[in-house]
Amino acid sequence: MKDILVNLIKLILSILVITFTEEYFYKLLDLLKLSINSKSIVSLIVYILIFIIIFIIYKSEITSAFAKYKHKLTTNIFYSIICFIVLFIAMMIINYLVVALAKGFNITYEGLSFINIFDYQFSFDLIVIIIKDIIIVPFIKVVVFVLGINNMCSKKTGMFFSGLLYSLYAIYVMCHFNASIGYILINMIPYYLLFNILSFIYKKNNNIGYSIISYTLYELFTSILMRRFLWG
Repeated sequence: MKDILVNLIKLILSILVITFTEEYFYKLLDLLKLSINSKSIVSLIVYILIFIIIFIIYKSEITSAFAKYKHKLTTNIFYSIICFIVLFIAMMIINYLVVALAKGFNITYEGLSFINIFDYQFSFDLIVIIIKDIIIVPFIKVVVFVLGINNMCSKKTGMFFSGLLYSLYAIYVMCHFNASIGYILINMIPYYLLFNILSFIYKKNNNIGYSIISYTLYELFTSILMRRFLWG
């Protein structure tokens, strides 16, 4: 009972941190009358702060996971690549089905968005994008919505709530729930299944490192692969 309560507090704190830190960081800057010209720098600072807080909250689990991951690094990286390929194929199929479903019900489907770093020329902004969107953000999301939730739940329950809570978070970021029920439900589907699969990868290996690396590869390569296989 004590462990469940501790894990629940850690999860709630983590979700509050990733949901509201950026908003209140900007308010703090306004209050202090501080001005930073580069929005990319401010955004990077915010996410580094979030990264540090989340890492502190789940430090023991993260350090233990990556210590085990490094034992057979080459094998584990190869396995993570396989997980990424499975994740990519699954999400392509899911995206295709949700597009068809949305058209059938005449509902706007936003789809999953990706950043293709290969479209950018080398610059400071590209470095910020790689650090923030390809490394930090996937790490934060997987630690909170996969590790944090599954610390409290059994395998099937953890997979369900991992997908559910992340999809609700994604919709909150997307539209603050200021949309029709149909729009919310349709756009929740891919996010729900994405984190359902990441949760399965974690539960299958009992190591959050696999899910983090797989999702990082997913964010890094999916855009260019979708362009190659879906749009030619």
